[in-house]
Amino acid sequence: YQRRVREAVVSTQSTGKKIKRVKKTAEAEEDSDASDSDDDFDSSSEEEDDDDEDAVHLDLNVCPPGCSQELYDATIVMREKKLDLEEGIQEEKKMIDSLKKEVDALVKKNKVINHGVKMAKNDLEAFHIEKQKKMNELDIVVTLNLHQIQYMQNGGLPSDLTSCLVFHSGGVNQLTSRIKGLQQEKAQQIRKFKELKRSHIHLIKGKKAMEGKLVALEEKYHAMMLLKFGREVDLTKLENISTNRIAEELKETIAKKDTKYTRKLSEWDVQINQAKQTLLNATREHTGRLDTLNDLTKDMQDLEGQLDGKQKDLGGEYSGQRKADLKERQRLIQLVQLQAQEVDALKEEIGILSRKDGHILPPTQTAVRPLPPIGTN
Repeated sequence: YQRRVREAVVSTQSTGKKIKRVKKTAEAEEDSDASDSDDDFDSSSEEEDDDDEDAVHLDLNVCPPGCSQELYDATIVMREKKLDLEEGIQEEKKMIDSLKKEVDALVKKNKVINHGVKMAKNDLEAFHIEKQKKMNELDIVVTLNLHQIQYMQNGGLPSDLTSCLVFHSGGVNQLTSRIKGLQQEKAQQIRKFKELKRSHIHLIKGKKAMEGKLVALEEKYHAMMLLKFGREVDLTKLENISTNRIAEELKETIAKKDTKYTRKLSEWDVQINQAKQTLLNATREHTGRLDTLNDLTKDMQDLEGQLDGKQKDLGGEYSGQRKADLKERQRLIQLVQLQAQEVDALKEEIGILSRKDGHILPPTQTAVRPLPPIGTN
């Protein structure tokens, strides 16, 4: 029965049945003490249990027979913890879903705002360009001293100054210094160019040397490929094929060994069950023989008491009767010794059966001579 209960629990775990938390009110408990134990299972599990004739229907709210109360209480506590964790997980999932929705909405809103900001920046930049364009079209009067005018033609001041450019004197100094800096940078770039040109020539020579080595290695590679395979073969594909073949062989070997060991485990389970049954039968037989030995011992004690009483009551004329009693007593002693030997043999047989690696032997049968009635002789 315990094996069937264990199989039912394992089948419940393997089919993914979920145990719901049973919530009962006080009024419902007063109305009916015996509620339907199938409320803890889903409707799909009920249909599967109806189809299975050998399934064991268990009420998870009642301690099953053969199970200790401590183990059942620990199981109930663990089940409550599991249900609490599942409820917490469901709440966290709901919270995560709501947060994801909020994040998606905020992302969309952020995209709309960024698009609006970008459009506003483009409009502002276009406005500044248009503004500067309009400002450049305006005529402005600038008052200059004579020494500030450096635009000369033929050593004199031209009559038309419309083509002149009004510029700050500090900017002229900066442009002059920038010219000198650019000349220095140009000289440095020329030196770098010469160094890079020499390095380029050196690299070209090295490239030609490496190309020659590469050609020689390719010729050697093709020669070795023809020598080993007889034609050119893609080594990458060949390596993948060999790797996949080894993996398939290993998978097949693992499957065969798994099947073999599963069959052996089943055979050992059958042998263990047979050995347990044999041990149980031997134990029962041994108990019966011990009871028989106890009865024989009591009978022997009664016979010894009767013999002692007869020896006290009878005199010398009953010496022949005493000899017969002594013979009967000797026979009973021998019978008790035989029974003791049989008990020792049974103990050794029980010890052998109790060991895991012991061989199972058939119980020995010892012929027991029947006892004569107590009143005879």
